[in-house]
Amino acid sequence: MNWIKRVTDSYQDNEAPERFFYWAALCALSAIARKKVYLDKFQYKLYPNIFAFLIAGSGGRKGLPVWVARKLVEKAHCTRVIYGRASIQRIIQELGKPYPLGDGVTLRDAQGFLVSGELAAFLVKDPDALTILTDIYDTHSYEDFWINSLKSTDTDKLRSPCLTLLGATNEDHFAEAVPNSAVGGGFIARTFIVLSNEKCVPNSLTDPPENTADIESLSEYLMEIATLEGEFKWTDKGKKLYNEWYYPHISKSYFDPTGTMKRLGDQVLKVAMLVSLSEGPSLELDEQCIFEAITVSEACVLGMQQVTMGSGRHAMTAGTRIVVRELVLNPMHQVDKAILLQRYIGQFDDFDLTRIAETLQAANVIDIIPHGKEMVYKMKASALAVYQDFKKAVQ
Repeated sequence: MNWIKRVTDSYQDNEAPERFFYWAALCALSAIARKKVYLDKFQYKLYPNIFAFLIAGSGGRKGLPVWVARKLVEKAHCTRVIYGRASIQRIIQELGKPYPLGDGVTLRDAQGFLVSGELAAFLVKDPDALTILTDIYDTHSYEDFWINSLKSTDTDKLRSPCLTLLGATNEDHFAEAVPNSAVGGGFIARTFIVLSNEKCVPNSLTDPPENTADIESLSEYLMEIATLEGEFKWTDKGKKLYNEWYYPHISKSYFDPTGTMKRLGDQVLKVAMLVSLSEGPSLELDEQCIFEAITVSEACVLGMQQVTMGSGRHAMTAGTRIVVRELVLNPMHQVDKAILLQRYIGQFDDFDLTRIAETLQAANVIDIIPHGKEMVYKMKASALAVYQDFKKAVQ
């Protein structure tokens, strides 16, 4: 059985969304694979390291999938795992230290798994933190060393860096974890946004679940994957499907200030390599792997678009994002002012919402329609088309 499916099946009875466990499993594979396997892009080597954020509302059951990924990687004893609150400088220092893996084996490369159940609390606030992670993410740019040299500190020299990142947060904390400079600065373009608004299937777990996870058994497969080395090869059908998707995709025009769409080609290939590793040690990119990678990656693009819409530095940014999201997701693309005030008590008050609505009206995004004593906000067709065009671009 596909290893990722083994993980998701083990937690079928949990209230967390299945796609959270799916991406947690992908990240575990990514952390284990490190720089031992790659796809030759001829001008550079593409490695299967990925960054992923699990995003849901408060109580959205994000924590367990993150914990599962961390435990699976820890049990495999194949790479370093960094979690808990830390500064980016401390993380760099840890990556530069030899890391004992057991049985006399020491990892000297700056490779590891950064993992956090609450991303906003993971990195001590530092305006350079996500910029540094963005830089290190491109592993092919630093085949030998990554050097950090500052006037106030010693020079840090990371050998053959390769990082996988898995974090979780909610939409309210997203702006704290990812400042606006990182939204358009390349970090989000390199990160899979795994957003879930779905309601969980209730399970109190007062009785033993039908499916139980065996972390020891699941981690044994990761140990096997850790021994693999070498180059991924295309099957004819896999290459054909990727090219049939890639050329139309890269030729489309869309509004995307994050840069995600331009980077999606390599992101899909990273996921395809991980899906292949889940199927077995063949190091093949076949039609099935490519299809699955395209499907799950495009779903994350829509998640990215939803959580970053209306991003900016103004004090009304968070409220504007909420209003625009509500209008886009509503089947009629309209919402009563009173409903917004009731639904988002604490996010904005009547005065704030009036300012947001008047600004959106002036920008030709919405119409404000009197309805008795109340007001209805309705999204203009031209503004809605921007979102719909973006959605079509990934379909």
